[in-house]
Amino acid sequence: MAFLRCYMCKNACGIIATVEGKVVRVAANRNHPQPGICGRGAAGPYLLTHPDRLKSPLIREGDQLVPTSWEKALDEVTKRLKELLDEGHPEYLAITYHDYGKELLERFAALYGTPNLIGHESVCHGPRTVAAELVLGAEGPRSIDPDYPNSKFVVFIGRNPLEGIVPDIVRRIEEGRKKGMKIAVIDPRKSAIAQRYADRWIPIRPGTDTAFLLSVIYYMIKNGMYDEDFLKKYSNASLLVYEDDLSPANEYSDKLIYEGQKDGRRVATAFYLLMKEGEKVYPRLTYITGATYDDVKYIAENLWENRPSAVIDDGWHTSFSTDSTYTWMSAFIINAMIGNLDKKGGLIFSKKPGVKLYEENKAKVKRIDKIRYPLTYAAFQEVYRAILTGSPYPIKALMVVGTNLDGRDPNSDLVRRALSKLDFLVVVDVMPSDVTDYADVVLAESTYLERDELPLPVGWTLEAWVDIHQKAVEPYYDTKPFWWILLELERRLGLANDTFDSLQDMILSKLGINKEELYSKGCVKIPTEIYEVYPYKKELNTPSGKVEIYSTILHEHGYYPLPTYIEKNVMPREDDEFYLTSGHTLYHTQDSITFDIPTLIKLAPENPVTINKKRAEKLGIKDNDEVELISLTTGQRVRCKVRVTDDIREDTAFTYFGFGRHSKGEKFAYGHGFDVNSLISDQITDPISGSIAQSLNIVKIRKV
Repeated sequence: MAFLRCYMCKNACGIIATVEGKVVRVAANRNHPQPGICGRGAAGPYLLTHPDRLKSPLIREGDQLVPTSWEKALDEVTKRLKELLDEGHPEYLAITYHDYGKELLERFAALYGTPNLIGHESVCHGPRTVAAELVLGAEGPRSIDPDYPNSKFVVFIGRNPLEGIVPDIVRRIEEGRKKGMKIAVIDPRKSAIAQRYADRWIPIRPGTDTAFLLSVIYYMIKNGMYDEDFLKKYSNASLLVYEDDLSPANEYSDKLIYEGQKDGRRVATAFYLLMKEGEKVYPRLTYITGATYDDVKYIAENLWENRPSAVIDDGWHTSFSTDSTYTWMSAFIINAMIGNLDKKGGLIFSKKPGVKLYEENKAKVKRIDKIRYPLTYAAFQEVYRAILTGSPYPIKALMVVGTNLDGRDPNSDLVRRALSKLDFLVVVDVMPSDVTDYADVVLAESTYLERDELPLPVGWTLEAWVDIHQKAVEPYYDTKPFWWILLELERRLGLANDTFDSLQDMILSKLGINKEELYSKGCVKIPTEIYEVYPYKKELNTPSGKVEIYSTILHEHGYYPLPTYIEKNVMPREDDEFYLTSGHTLYHTQDSITFDIPTLIKLAPENPVTINKKRAEKLGIKDNDEVELISLTTGQRVRCKVRVTDDIREDTAFTYFGFGRHSKGEKFAYGHGFDVNSLISDQITDPISGSIAQSLNIVKIRKV
């Protein structure tokens, strides 16, 4: 038996693997703090004998990728990366990935000297993560999480954990439901969690989440639904702000709601100005969002009456609108208003430790996406533009690790043009994908069942746990673990001479973990307090050390420093026009690992577009008809089947992303579904986070 993390998606749930002859079986590790297995995980052992998997390194000869030795493949990668070092421009290398391998990649990028390690967040959790940094001093989705089992009321905004699945989160939600937890879902579509769990589904218009939450804030402030003591002690709600230019007066009022004079200028508290932002949209609530005043009342009263064991979920896939950062600032502020931070049943700061595998970062220039978006967590579309234009500086080489850019990023035409123009592309993956077709070198990674991994903190836990990952079988083919590939490149480039064992010892020493105990148990817990740590015993990682309702960072960078609703002119104007929305299917990830597995393709062979029954009748469209989608933002056209339902707004269409594979190397996936990214523009973005406003693309839908 081996202890593993399941890497069929990036959630890394705790599993065990057993081997009987040639049969490898996987099951949830019930002793792990994040146990679980889903349909994707159950299909994992098929990768071992998958006929399409990458079985050796490949190198380009003319128009073909041909098998080669590791020596020759790594020689070529080393040669091309050393050329950039010798030129004095390591920043001309960009690296992208999808969560897996983050710690090792951060190390490699720092040692090599490129700042351009940029992930997928501009099409995922970018806005909520930037908002979490601004308001709470937190990081990505795993840095804060609702205490679902002990919560009495949870609001999900555009999140669907039953399909964008972490099995243990679903288990914890189930545990809360058994104790009587109520759920509200704010989403244009009645998603799986709304259908199964929601006590109220609020189908707001795409792109209007900020207006709805500001209306909730306004209602709560006007009705005294806020924890005055918490806000005075642990937030900058009473910070005085000059009204003429919204600069901070650097003084605090003894009142939360105050407007007056200072130095001959009008000043008001941040909390007062926040209320005024809500007042701007509240009278137009239904016109803007389609929601009702009773919806606002329901959310506000349930949050207040169940405080502090009530919470607005911290979100995940949040790149929807041009003001999505303000959406999530509003959500985190509401959580602070009910004083639920680090309270049982509230929004908890994860107490897991961080892991850093390097001492010095040799990067000397600004990360390329931060030139346009200084506060972004990731805006990878800027890499494509730099490849094509050479501005603000060129990107000549790209390393892609375990992610399919064609299936991940918007404007598929832009992605393909950029990949075609690259001087050098190296891909590290287990399976071929669309991006592999453009590669100069492909480094075939061993499947997660064939490789050891470094011990790491467990992802989706509130407590501090560390786990291990052991290979269950020896590699079937000429493949290597990702850690081996990076450490070998480091050695060849003269960057370092570390080994798996030396990095493992470094991690265990920093975390204070006993190696023998860890490997005998598979995971160990580091004793920590969970509740009432932040911001009570420890300050937040914000400039003030407090919850920042008024963001000093936004003001310093020239942005509006309080959550505000941005008016939008993008909308459907004809009966056959719809907001295009997309999301995660239960059976696939958007990467290369699942779409080519026959059992999963059989369960989810395509991505039909879902539209409302009434609108379909008006257009003469019936369930399962073939339709054409025409994007008004990219001009691209696709065909697909249609699914007709009552569980979506009339002005909204929905489909799953990740389908429409173009690579014939994925024999089972090829030809299934359509590429939704071809319909989504890279130009409509949130100016703060740099994230793609994926729900502000309009499509025409016509029966074929």
